[in-house]
Amino acid sequence: MAKLVLVVDDEVLIAELTGEVLADAGYRVLLAHDGREALEILEREKPDAIITDYMMPRLDGLGLALAVSAAPQLRHLPVVLTSAVAGDVLERYPGVFARFLQKPFDLTDIVATISGLLREE
Repeated sequence: MAKLVLVVDDEVLIAELTGEVLADAGYRVLLAHDGREALEILEREKPDAIITDYMMPRLDGLGLALAVSAAPQLRHLPVVLTSAVAGDVLERYPGVFARFLQKPFDLTDIVATISGLLREE
């Protein structure tokens, strides 16, 4: 069965395009448009990885990643942060994110990053 990836981005076009590229690469994809919606999805779905934007309404990517890392049933999930302005979040929260991709990113980098992370499991 194909691996499941949760894509979280408040920019609908970016989320949909990222999802389409991952689906074309053979992944099953779920979309959420902020961290709270992602947490609701995580209550009923079990993805193999999460890709999240940093700056989003209601709950940002850092809040989502911290919630994932605090939940025993989720903390094994690799979380990839995407952002144009992540600032020093990676240094302040080491180990929370499996990878970081600077926006704008090449969509082939998303596929390569997820493929690499899921191969490492």
